[in-house]
Amino acid sequence: NKEFLKLQHPKKIGADIDPKCDALIINALANPKRENYGISQDEPLIIVGNPPYNDRTSFVKQKLKDKNFHFEVDHHLKSRDLGISFLKSFAILKPAFICVLHPLSYLIKEANFKQLKLFKDNYRLLDALVVSSKSFTKSNEFPIVIALYERGRMDYADIRRFIFPTDCGTTLCLNDFDYIANYVDKYPNAKKVGACVGYFFPMRDINALKRNKTFLNTPSANAVRISQDKLIYYQYIHYFKEIAPKIPYYFGNLDIIIDHFAFLEIKDAFLKDKRARLEYFKKLFQGHPCEFD
Repeated sequence: NKEFLKLQHPKKIGADIDPKCDALIINALANPKRENYGISQDEPLIIVGNPPYNDRTSFVKQKLKDKNFHFEVDHHLKSRDLGISFLKSFAILKPAFICVLHPLSYLIKEANFKQLKLFKDNYRLLDALVVSSKSFTKSNEFPIVIALYERGRMDYADIRRFIFPTDCGTTLCLNDFDYIANYVDKYPNAKKVGACVGYFFPMRDINALKRNKTFLNTPSANAVRISQDKLIYYQYIHYFKEIAPKIPYYFGNLDIIIDHFAFLEIKDAFLKDKRARLEYFKKLFQGHPCEFD
């Protein structure tokens, strides 16, 4: 799958918006077409890229605060994340292959995946390697994927089934796990809960859980309301937060993971006994390099 990287070809074009780069200075998000790069429609094309994403360390992100720095983005390419805009612009050039670094969250978070429509309707994931963002930046660690795409199409079910190799020598497959979102509300739910026994901070992914609170002492319009029958699941999340820093970085953009059947079997011991919780989490993440005591 990676044989194209060994190709010797006389025509290699480097492009960047950063004027300090030794490359063709171009805005790839404005009217993208092959002619802009001197490439004919019938020439075989491979795109290899590391586009900026919404990261404070990137050149573009820094320059967004500079009033003298402006760049246009075509309406049909606009996205809340620059990296997604770039992937869609690549698809317009119709290369045979695209090899690109981007946050894994573009694929594994369904809301992000839906934003890729122009891209996902024309390309499919062929091969991948998940690596840590710490290889590139000192900001909070999250998973990045070195992804190889070929012409085709993909849907979210394909991503859920895909087995992602990681730089830890392990693999990650979304379908291997069950998730807490199947059992509780993650976002404000005042209209769905009548008798409320507590309040919880809204949830996103595991990385967000590491930063945020769990149970709240006072009511809030933005809080998740807890019903009595769901309380044990929010207690589960509270304890999951304790072990979240000890599991591999590549779980960071996933929803909170649960083995529902195993949890219900030991729920009383789980809530009372730290050792029972530790054994449960060891089994849940068996085969992955965790830092449990």
